[in-house]
Amino acid sequence: MYKKKKAISFIAIILLSSLAQAKIDLTLSDKKANLGEEIFLKISNEHFFKNQDRSKINVQIFYSLLEQLDSQKIYFTQYEINSFSKKFKSFDVLNQSSKKKLNLEATYALINLYFNRLIEATNYQLAEVTKQKFNFLNDQEILITDEKQEWKKSKYALKKAWRKLAKNDVLTSMLADKDLQEATNTIIKRYKNRLRRISQRNEEDVFSIAMNNLTSIFDPHSSYFSPKSAEDFEMTMSLRLEGIGALLTTEDDYPVIVSVVPGGPAEKTGKINPDDKIVKISQVQNSSEPAIDVVGWRVDEVVQLIRGKAGTKVELELIPAKTEDLSERKFVTITREEVKLEEQAAKSRIIEMEQNTKISRIGIIDLPTFYIDFNALRDRDPNFRSSSKDVEKILNKFNSLEVEGLIVDLRGNSGGSLYEANKLTGLFVASGATLQVKENTGNIQPWGDARAKQIWTKPMVVMVDRYSASASEIFAGAIQDYRRGLIIGHRTFGKGTVQKLDNLTSGQLKVTESKFYRITGSGMQNKGIIPDITLPTTWDIEEIGESSLDAALPWDKIKPIRFKKFSFDPLILSKLQNAHADRLKNSPNLKYILDLRDRYDLQKDKNTISLNIDKRNFEKKERQQWALKTENRRRVKLNLEIFESYDALKEFNKLKEDLEVDIDIENDYLLKEGTQILSDYMLLYNNILMPQAA
Repeated sequence: MYKKKKAISFIAIILLSSLAQAKIDLTLSDKKANLGEEIFLKISNEHFFKNQDRSKINVQIFYSLLEQLDSQKIYFTQYEINSFSKKFKSFDVLNQSSKKKLNLEATYALINLYFNRLIEATNYQLAEVTKQKFNFLNDQEILITDEKQEWKKSKYALKKAWRKLAKNDVLTSMLADKDLQEATNTIIKRYKNRLRRISQRNEEDVFSIAMNNLTSIFDPHSSYFSPKSAEDFEMTMSLRLEGIGALLTTEDDYPVIVSVVPGGPAEKTGKINPDDKIVKISQVQNSSEPAIDVVGWRVDEVVQLIRGKAGTKVELELIPAKTEDLSERKFVTITREEVKLEEQAAKSRIIEMEQNTKISRIGIIDLPTFYIDFNALRDRDPNFRSSSKDVEKILNKFNSLEVEGLIVDLRGNSGGSLYEANKLTGLFVASGATLQVKENTGNIQPWGDARAKQIWTKPMVVMVDRYSASASEIFAGAIQDYRRGLIIGHRTFGKGTVQKLDNLTSGQLKVTESKFYRITGSGMQNKGIIPDITLPTTWDIEEIGESSLDAALPWDKIKPIRFKKFSFDPLILSKLQNAHADRLKNSPNLKYILDLRDRYDLQKDKNTISLNIDKRNFEKKERQQWALKTENRRRVKLNLEIFESYDALKEFNKLKEDLEVDIDIENDYLLKEGTQILSDYMLLYNNILMPQAA
């Protein structure tokens, strides 16, 4: 239908435009007003930082809502911002003597204005795209850095911004190997989806935006679940959903991967990462059907399209996370299945390394999550599955096979059961607390496993990264505090809070009720675990993690508790760090990672995008040539065959990704370096240390 003449298409767009211009005016019902006050009262009284001064709550709501709705500053004028600012500020003054605490009427009005302005902008962009009068050879640019943006003074200025954004949408689509007409049709369809999505908004949608904006002021992990969202959340947590095992949100019209379920179909592909953007979805079993462009869709619609019967396949067209080029694509085919507990199970591998003419055995445990079958535990099933029980079996096997060193890989492990974090620590530390928990009452309790049984007494390393969170941080922090092993990798996420679910009159409230601390008294919140040896990374880890989130609770500390450390010579750590630094200079694989990071640093401060197609094509080709040159430089140093073209490199990477290897030493350069650090540690440990508690 999108191959009709421009004149006919333009008429169709005008008709659609007039239909979509129906004004959205969703009003606050008494039922939602009462529920809003219920949520505010509950979170104020039960949050970890309860009974704080909330006299400026409506001003906080206003600025937080602006950031959520219009961070790019392309929908509201400066006059409108000033007008709404007065409404929210005046209510904070008035509500001191009023029973009402929240100015939900102003919140609703601002959200309504946003929806209506989004309709207006989309219709304008739709008409501009249909005209096909963009000049892709001039030197226009658009700002991509929020801090550089200012509120526009007029509707005319807004429209100029809308036109530039529409032009960039078409240009980006063209760079993804489409001609002008194909790109135009794609963007027209995308804008229509956006209009359809907006037209389906109801009061529950507005109320959810308002309440989650409210909870985000308290901290990023407190949230409101509507009855439907609560049902979906319970389904996700129970892992009884047939699909791909991924959590989605929307960002700038794109469905975005938030996280993947450990052991789920998406995670097992090894190709899907947080922050990947979904562009199109194809049902593989219906090859005759075209791929569906889902940019602009409601997230629940995207989820329904991805879900399906176990055994069927779905293909996702994705924009890779942290890419320089939004026209870059990766295609991932996933077989849907029900996520089972055994798929989350710890995996293991034994490798052999030469140490001073002696062959040593190193065991690797990859733990994707801290899992436990609570239902089986509740039913007193002695054979219930859990991460600690599975790891214990692996450790016993390693001991029987005379494995001499251990790596516990917690990279990408976002947490799970705190009970299991305690149990797992007990396999390496026979006695003592694992952490301290501080409740909103101020009460502090140490947590530990009174029946701990140390299974592993030999050298060990724990690998972490920025995605290691919560229970992962508890385990890594305890191992580090007791000096039981070395922590290597990147600074962890920094989630040091615990949430509970409360039932509401309608829906549920997830509220942060406590914080956990290390046995040293140091908080994990916001700061995370600092590795003993930091490994290189290809991007700035400060872009994600707790410290990057608005309203994240601060780091603090409490009193330490008494505990016995294992004997450890600090000189050993210095020697290991120096050896690692030498390899950074000389290892082709590690140098490759550093090269990628240098490239990232050069590009990250870029705050504009060119709208000139020749310049964009040049930049795309330059990126490809750089990638080819950098990879070939690595291969030359390793005496490997070089690639003659970028296409050959791309095909090789695709074939490499298709290989299903649970623990891939050869292609996981950081894991390989982890084995080198452990190997050095084992030599020093055996020559200098005795594995005993001090």
